[in-house]
Formats: sequence, C-alpha cells, structure tokens
Amino acid sequence: MIEARNLSKSFGNIPAVSNISFTVQEGETVVLLGTSGCGKTTTLKMINRLIEPDRGVVLINGKDSAAQAPELLRRQMGYVLQDIGLFPHYTIAENIAVVPDLLGWDKTKTRSRAEVLLGKFHLSPETYLPLYPDQLSGGQRQRVGFARALMANPPIILMDEPLGALDPITRHQIRKEFTQLDELNGKTIVMVTHDIPEAFELGDRICLMDKGKIQQVGTAAELLLHPGNDFVRDFFASNKFQLLLGALKIKDILPAIPRLEPYHPDGEAMLSSDADILEAIERLSVLKAKERTIVISEENSGQYYRLGIGELLDAFHQKINQA
Repeated sequence: MIEARNLSKSFGNIPAVSNISFTVQEGETVVLLGTSGCGKTTTLKMINRLIEPDRGVVLINGKDSAAQAPELLRRQMGYVLQDIGLFPHYTIAENIAVVPDLLGWDKTKTRSRAEVLLGKFHLSPETYLPLYPDQLSGGQRQRVGFARALMANPPIILMDEPLGALDPITRHQIRKEFTQLDELNGKTIVMVTHDIPEAFELGDRICLMDKGKIQQVGTAAELLLHPGNDFVRDFFASNKFQLLLGALKIKDILPAIPRLEPYHPDGEAMLSSDADILEAIERLSVLKAKERTIVISEENSGQYYRLGIGELLDAFHQKINQA
C-alpha cells in the first residue's frame, strides 16, 4: 500500500504540490489526472524519491520511504516514462536487463524473463532483443519500456504519461494490451495522465488535481455523478454523457429496470453485469433490429436476465437523472 501524507513541494517561490494526502491500496490502480502544471508528475516522483518533498511523508506498506536508500526503494518499483528512457547505446536485451543485473540475476534467468515479457507484448524476442532503440517504432519502444519496468516483477508500478507520445491508434492498441496483461494482476499502480478516457479506462480510482491540490478522489462514476465541487463538475462537463457510458456498469442500472425477470439461457452468448454500458450498446448495435436483446449474467446472484436496447438506455437515463 502507498500512503501520501500532507505532501508539499515548491520550486523556488512557485508551489507545485500543496499539502495533499491520498492512499493507493495494494493491487489498486490510481490515476493522477489533471492538466499540465497541476502537480501530478511532481507527486508521482515524490513516491520514488526522484523529487524529495519539502514537507510530508510517503509510506510504502507502512514504512517511511525516506528511511530507505533511494536506489533500494526504486528497485521495488517499476517506472515507465512518456519518453520511455531507453538507453540509446544499449540493445533492447541490455536495456531490459538493467534492473536484473543490479539484482544479480544470472544471464539465463534474465534472458528467459525477457523472452516471456516481450512475447506478451507481441514482440518476437529473436527479432527485437538484438536491436537498438532507434531501430524500433514509437509503439515498439513503449512496449519495451513496459517490459523493462516489469522485468523484476516489482509490486509497485509508477507510470508518467506512458502513452502520451504515441499516435491515437497506437495508443489505443497498447492501452488494450495493457488492460489484458496478466503481469499486472495484483500490482499497485500509480499513473499520471491528462487524458480523461485513458484515466477512466485504466484507473480503479481517479485523483483529480488542479493547481497542486487534490480536488476529488473517487471512481469514474463517483466523479461524474457526484462531483465534489464546481471544478470537478466543469472538468468533465463537455463530454459527461459519453464518459458515463463507459463509467457505469450494467450492474449499476439493473435496479432501475422495472419488472426485471430472471431468465434461463440456452447456450446463448452472454455479457457480464460488470461490463460497461458502452460495451453492451456496441454488442446490441451489431444485431438485427428484431434480435436486439442480450443475456446478462449477474455473478453475485447467479441470475441471468435478458435485456433489450430500449430497456438498457431507459435505465441508463434514469440512473444519471437521479444523480
């Protein structure tokens, strides 16, 4: 678990972060979201002591991070940057081996781990390990950066705008790969981004910042439906409806559907109630008009329901109008 208590940092007379506190539970992904200059990158770098706070403490599993040598602290944390930070004069194999070499791994173990990780990022080890960074595309370099951060299987991953330098198509592809990567199961992740859809897709909770202060921490749905102040409300106002389609889950709107009857499926395709509304609409939209119903599985109750697109949208509108 990561806990920041009353962190503050100024550069000269300019405050970058002002007395902020938040926690990241073990296995949780928290996204620091905000516009440029709001203090999110400074906050991230205070976690691994690339920047030392003027005041406040960072606790890692209850222990003050300042009590550890910075280099030992950072070995517990994978770090992914927007500009990737690969050493240009090192091969991909040598770049990926930096932390394992510091930890004293033998070459066979390092090579085996590198091959496994590159394979999970759809990069052939035989092809890419001998290459240099300038021989790779931006998307390939970013995948290598992710692999390097995960090499030693650290319990904590810090990411600073990891997809910010990529074109939209590559960014979408890597984001999808990231969400499906089993290597991240159980990892405690803190990520910085200014991209709202990216924050909502990847974060369990969002920490919205402005002018060095935290405005609100919560799930995507909480920030959209129950904004804590005018800044939060205005920050998401321009595309709130579209964001809600991705933020609300089917299970969130099931109680708003009248006369919802259990259904007994017979080999039909299903969608989990943990899926978001947008995914359900996309599934329904490809069906013929007379067949636009979908079977929803509710894992907690063990029940199944059949929903039409009209029922789904009516319940969605009722949910957001109640907020």
